Amino acid sequence: MKIFRFLRKQLLSSNKIGSYLKYALGEIALVVIGILIALNINNWNSLEIKRKEEIQTYQQIIRQISEDQKELIKVRDLNNYHTSQFGKAIQIISSKNNNKIDSFAILTMTLSQYSDFNSGGYIYVTLVNSGDIKLLKNMSISNKLQKLEMTYSNINKLEDIHWEIIMKELSPEVKGVIDYVTLEVLKPEKLYAIALQNIFVECVFLTKAKDAIYNQCLNEMETLIELLNNEIILKN
Repeated sequence: MKIFRFLRKQLLSSNKIGSYLKYALGEIALVVIGILIALNINNWNSLEIKRKEEIQTYQQIIRQISEDQKELIKVRDLNNYHTSQFGKAIQIISSKNNNKIDSFAILTMTLSQYSDFNSGGYIYVTLVNSGDIKLLKNMSISNKLQKLEMTYSNINKLEDIHWEIIMKELSPEVKGVIDYVTLEVLKPEKLYAIALQNIFVECVFLTKAKDAIYNQCLNEMETLIELLNNEIILKN
């Protein structure tokens, strides 16, 4: 700046107006260029911050989906176990095999349980509510997240239906038939009745429907994780 002031004084004192105007224009140009460079650096820094935030968001989503994935695999396996147990119960009732009455009582009591998937949270809704959804530049990721949460909701609906069957159909049918403390069968004829068999058949159809949507959800998770990892690679 001292050099610029010295040059201005020299040009003004020598009455070289033309040269001074050229110098003044040059000085303005330098200032403008400096401002533009500063703005570009600031914009680059802002874009870099947003890029890092976007990558961090993708990584957080992957972590949560991976945790949900592990949980859902356990839930699916438990559901498949229940399907096989319902099948055994139906066979015992159909065969009228009273020799297995004690083991059948235990089996019936265990069938009052059901698979229940508890996700870590609704990722898409959380991102929308926090405003972080704008960080996701890839619309395909946003759409698949939304679709995954719809699948979560459908899973919960089927599990609610299963719970209602247990509470409103199975429990009333077994109540008074089996002593819950000793597991002694008090009314064998009701334990082998068609009413209980029909409830078990109903549960088999339901657990198979649950298995189908569990597998659908796992496929959606796998696709989304792959898409997120590819996006992270592109951003890096």
